[in-house]
Amino acid sequence: MINLKKVVITILIILFIIIIGLVICYYTSSTKITVLTYHDFINEKPQNNMQISEENFKKQMKYLHDHKYKTLKLKDIECFIEGKCELPKKSVLITMDDGWKNELLIAAPILKKYNLNATIFYIGEHYDGTNENFMNKDDIEKLKKEYPNIELANHSYKLHYEEAYLLDEKSISSDLNKMNEINESKYYAYPYGKYSVDYMKSLNKLGYSLAFTFGPNDNHRKLTKEDNKYELPRLNMSTDMPMWKFILRLNWYK
Repeated sequence: MINLKKVVITILIILFIIIIGLVICYYTSSTKITVLTYHDFINEKPQNNMQISEENFKKQMKYLHDHKYKTLKLKDIECFIEGKCELPKKSVLITMDDGWKNELLIAAPILKKYNLNATIFYIGEHYDGTNENFMNKDDIEKLKKEYPNIELANHSYKLHYEEAYLLDEKSISSDLNKMNEINESKYYAYPYGKYSVDYMKSLNKLGYSLAFTFGPNDNHRKLTKEDNKYELPRLNMSTDMPMWKFILRLNWYK
């Protein structure tokens, strides 16, 4: 006859050992940095999988604040990659791509409320205001003045299409130079996360310190100190991501 009490005790001991093992693994493993990638935001029902509702974003940022995560700036990542400094395991880099208007109207106030740092990788061709869905010159000035916790970095001037990475070094460098006229930065995110040897050569010649990719592919993972500074991975944030998955992504994702 099975002794139920012994079975329960055995199961509890096994679970306890597993939990202890996971905790030891977490605190003894090399530091991996979560880089979150957002795009557009909306205060209504999301229209596509890249739009994050205001409510969900607020919950996620509140979690980071309440659990005392260090929200990084790009210079922190540069220091980490170069081996000049260590970062706490509870560190996260919040990035937003493209420069959507709602990154200013919805996301920025939430980030400011919770005193969190973030980065916007901006597409320069929208600077003149021809597309009302994206931040223009006045919006950028407002961002810099009212939200110093949000850094502006580059996402190309006019190369935001999937095959841009196939261009030659001269064409890429021309675009990078034009982008620097709008926003002088040494940090970059590849359009659609796609890059090439020529792309990296152009970035290097123009003095860029870091460049970020974008999943889903082999680069859809956490960032490590061993990563190439021009091939830094990021994790995509989608509309339907439940809170438990967000927490898992921060703590246990590869």
